[in-house]
Amino acid sequence: MTNEPMTSELGALLDRFRDLIRQSRHLPWTGRVLMDEAELTTLITQIQHVLPEEIKQARWIIQERDRILREAGEQADILITHAQGQVEKLSNESQVLQEARRKADQIIDQARNTAHEIHIGARSYADEILARLVAELHQTAENLEANRAELRKE
Repeated sequence: MTNEPMTSELGALLDRFRDLIRQSRHLPWTGRVLMDEAELTTLITQIQHVLPEEIKQARWIIQERDRILREAGEQADILITHAQGQVEKLSNESQVLQEARRKADQIIDQARNTAHEIHIGARSYADEILARLVAELHQTAENLEANRAELRKE
């Protein structure tokens, strides 16, 4: 349904109606006009014939406008729902990322503590070994001195 042909036909009829009024005789001091009844009746009949089509077109245009607005609203709702889902997903991912960072920091701290304890333990163990070695070396040195002393006696 195109709006153009009916609008131009109705417009032409209304223009003829206006011309009929302008061309009619004016009664002095009353603001009234005398019009040809047959021509006026014909014009009104033609307008009545065109007007229902114009009304149908106007209703169709209104229905189409309502349909388009409804579809646009539905699309907007879908987009909003999708955007909210994305925001929630990003928020959840952000929370997961924060939790992962927190756990990674904990693991790093535990690893540092464990490494420090191992380092201290290794130093303590090495000190023990060296202390035993020193003791054994003293013992060996004493044994050697004793052996030397015995060798000198003979």
